[in-house]
Amino acid sequence: MPATATLRVEGLVTTPRTLSAADLAALPRHEQATTDKDGKKHVYRGVALADVLHLAGAPAGKAIHGAVLAEALLATAADGYRVVFALPEIDADFSPQTILLVDQRDGQPLPAPDGPYQLIVPLEKKPARWVRQLTGLRIVSVQ
Repeated sequence: MPATATLRVEGLVTTPRTLSAADLAALPRHEQATTDKDGKKHVYRGVALADVLHLAGAPAGKAIHGAVLAEALLATAADGYRVVFALPEIDADFSPQTILLVDQRDGQPLPAPDGPYQLIVPLEKKPARWVRQLTGLRIVSVQ
């Protein structure tokens, strides 16, 4: 991952942060074999999205209840593409899958059109929320 690559985590978190490649590299690594939108099989490596959100103090586990259930994660790409995840979709206490923030595909850094960071949602039938060129994560209240 490029040394200059950063990712902003902000919104309804206790400690908004701009994370560096080194910050992300310090988190536990995960690997996920899956098929991309073109039907090609790849092995992606990265970190759990939940772990990234934890660094900024996003609600997790038992804190996801009541009014927090009306909060969501807005993920934004460099080109302005945006997708939303309900917080329980990301949290291991609620969901059987681990959504990954990846920086490698098949043992190599992500190619420029996809990286430096991409979200991988392994159990979804269509990769519409596999945000490429991820630049920001914001916890928002759904009104």
